[in-house]
Amino acid sequence: MQLLDFIIKIFIIVDDFCQKYFSGRSLRSRGPLPQLSDSEVITMEMVGEFKGLKEDKSIYHYFKQHWHDLFPRIPDRSNFVRQSANLWKVKEALWKSLQTERGTWLQILDSMPVEVCKFVRARYSQLFKGSASYGKWFGQTFFGYRLHLKITQIGMIRAFSLTPANVHDIKCVDELLGEDVAGWVLADKGYRSKPLHKKLWEQRRIYMHTSIRRNEERNSPLPKKTIRRLTGIRRLIETVAGQLEEQFFVKTTLARDLWHLSNRIIRKILSHTFGVFLNLQLNRDPLKLKGLLY
Repeated sequence: MQLLDFIIKIFIIVDDFCQKYFSGRSLRSRGPLPQLSDSEVITMEMVGEFKGLKEDKSIYHYFKQHWHDLFPRIPDRSNFVRQSANLWKVKEALWKSLQTERGTWLQILDSMPVEVCKFVRARYSQLFKGSASYGKWFGQTFFGYRLHLKITQIGMIRAFSLTPANVHDIKCVDELLGEDVAGWVLADKGYRSKPLHKKLWEQRRIYMHTSIRRNEERNSPLPKKTIRRLTGIRRLIETVAGQLEEQFFVKTTLARDLWHLSNRIIRKILSHTFGVFLNLQLNRDPLKLKGLLY
């Protein structure tokens, strides 16, 4: 899809959603309305994410320089950044509206680190004090948060949670699963907990399967062939996490407070979900996101 068509496609979907659920003064009770519509701001952000632009500043200058004819009412940069950050709840609602029920009978959980400050500087930095914490990732200590994800077997992100880095993965399972019942959940060894697995099965009829090492005793009632198949499916979340990191730079923390960090994360997850949504419409592989633009 050519870039112009891509921009128009995003704007139509975003504007239809905003007109339906957030029209007029539903977001602002007083004061003048912004020059740039909320639909235009969210469109610019999503396109910027697909273009690999890491900063609000980069997104702003890119559209100011190359697409001023499409967005003639672009305000000064500080107003653009402020308006963008204040729309994170709208972006969250839009993200949920793009989700599909396809493949939800089997879902996958995992987490990834979001470092907000280098370890050697963390004790002196005042950024994110009181909310971020120290955590471990593959034996290395980092300072920041954990981004917990739930995806379907086609790779669509259906839930996420941002917690301090010292919060264990198991603590977020109930939040991620929400109202889910009757299905399968795949996860890695960090989610092992007999009480948790028992509770999920007895209360929700959800069977949680976690990875096992080759040298461990196999206690699962499932045959080896099925376990190998489930292990392959579980690795799909590593693909999604890799895309969030390498294409959408979710680990590149340029925000200076939790409000702006939350906005950056939701727009990246929204952009990823839109890519999966569009691929499904085009009958493409859901996770072939880089091929959407040419």
